[in-house]
Formats: sequence, C-alpha cells, structure tokens
Amino acid sequence: MAEKLMACPICGETSVELFGKAYDKEYFTSDQEYSYARCPSCTAVYLDSPPADRLDEIYPPNYYSYGGIAESTTFTERIKERLDGRMLKKVLKGIPGRKLRVLDVGGGSGWLLTTVRGVDKRVTETHEVDLQEAAAPIAEAAGHVYHCMPIEEFKSDEPFDLILMMSIIEHVPDPRRVMEAMNGLLSEHGVLLMKTPNTDTVDARLFRHRNWGGLHCPRHFVLFTEPGLDRLGAEVGLRKSDSYYTQGAPQWAISVMAWLSDRGWIKVTPQKPAYTNVVYEPLTAFFAVVDFLRARFAPTAQMMISFKRAR
Repeated sequence: MAEKLMACPICGETSVELFGKAYDKEYFTSDQEYSYARCPSCTAVYLDSPPADRLDEIYPPNYYSYGGIAESTTFTERIKERLDGRMLKKVLKGIPGRKLRVLDVGGGSGWLLTTVRGVDKRVTETHEVDLQEAAAPIAEAAGHVYHCMPIEEFKSDEPFDLILMMSIIEHVPDPRRVMEAMNGLLSEHGVLLMKTPNTDTVDARLFRHRNWGGLHCPRHFVLFTEPGLDRLGAEVGLRKSDSYYTQGAPQWAISVMAWLSDRGWIKVTPQKPAYTNVVYEPLTAFFAVVDFLRARFAPTAQMMISFKRAR
C-alpha cells in the first residue's frame, strides 16, 4: 500500500509522489525517518508533516549558524566572503537612490548586512529579522536594527530597497505567505535576492534515497526548482529579474558524509555534528570546484534568484 502523503503546501495538489526518505545525519536530533514528497504540478519537494512545532529540537544549540558573526577562518569561507561581496556590490549597483534601506531575513547576527554596508556607502539603514534572541546584542553592536520575530509578523513604515533571503525560504512551512510578505516590504525599484537549494540537479538524483544534503533533514521544509520558485513569485505579484546557479558544495559534502557515516568510516554525533568533522572542509572545497566547473553546462544544487515587484 502506497504511503499517504500530505498535499503540496505550495499549490494544494494531492496526487503527489514520494521523493525520498531521510534521517538527520548532520545533528542526529532524533532517529526518526522522514518522508519527502514531490509535487508533479509545481515541482516542489517538501517534508511530509514538517516539525514546525519542534524548532528547539531540530535546531540544537550547536547549530552551525548560531555562532555569532561569521569569521573567515578557513580558505573556503574567505573565498565565499569575497564572492558574496562582489555579488552584493553588483546587485546594489542596479538599485537607484541616494540612501538605501536593507533588510536581511534569518541572517542571525547580521554579518551579511555588515558586508552589504561595506560594499556600498549608500546603505544607511540595515535591519535584521531573526528568531535568535542571543543574536540581538551582536547585531545591534554592529549597527543593525534587530527584530526578534517571524518574518510573517514583521511590519515596516518604510519599504526596503534590498531584501536578502539567503538559505531561508526552504526553512519555512508556508513559503507563499513569506513571499507575499516580501512583496509588501519592497520599494518600487527594490530587489528581493534569494538563495535556496535546487532539486533539479544531479546530486539530488544520486542521493535522493541516501540522505541528500540539500534536504538538511528535517530542517528544510520546502524546496524548489527555478521554474517552481519563479511561478510562486509571479503568483504573489513578483517578477523574476535575474537568476543563476552557483556551487552547492555543502549539499555534496553532507551527502557523501552521510554515506561514509553509514559505513562506519567517519563518526558524526550530536556533540560533534557533521560540519565540525575533519573531512567536511576538504569535501566542501573539492565539490565547490566541481560545481563551479559544471555550472556552465548543467544546473547545480544552489540557485540565486532575484525578484522585483511586478508593474
């Protein structure tokens, strides 16, 4: 008998198919097996019955993004910071105005906002929206306005010229509601810049039944293809202004590490999660090169999409 899966949270389709099953192979927050479904209508891949009421459990205190302002201590982190700065400078250059307001969603202590402020002097006001209370004093000390609340509840008297949602949309149970909120916060010429995993890629197909890293199980609730996210944006009043694929090295690395862990060749525990393992950094560096090379010919596991308000 086929497994009964919940309807698609994006389009409501009920005739969905099983995409794969996975365990938490990064933090081992439980031994539960999770099911992921794929919607044939809108192409969304989503977690069946996501544990949205168990955030304190699935995001443990040693979760990788809880470490305060990111410090470029490794080679790949330094390269990433440099590439992020170049990318953000290019995006900001296309936004008119003498003074720019920037909002970062889910960026913790606001380290990316600090990068934004450093590449364009027109950025005069920076806001961070996140659920981490401990991140507030760090963000405020860096000169950012911190709002500790879900993004769906955030309101602003003035619109924002740039909104950053880097690796966030996949973590929320209702992406449509979040995208609607973003549309309401954008200025007339503002840009919503998003980074999120892409499920239409070779590593997703290779590891879909072997704990694909892009699932970040069980913390990623809904994942997209580029056409699927483009369609959702259009449905809430946004138009895609640019898109490209970038390296998805962490997805590759976590996938391979889960395979190695299952065979007892490496050890990952709740106290020493995957990203602290000695093989994580070299695997990430290797697959970053692989993805940069193949991005010219095929979609990779990470996509960048920018939206503007539809006229």
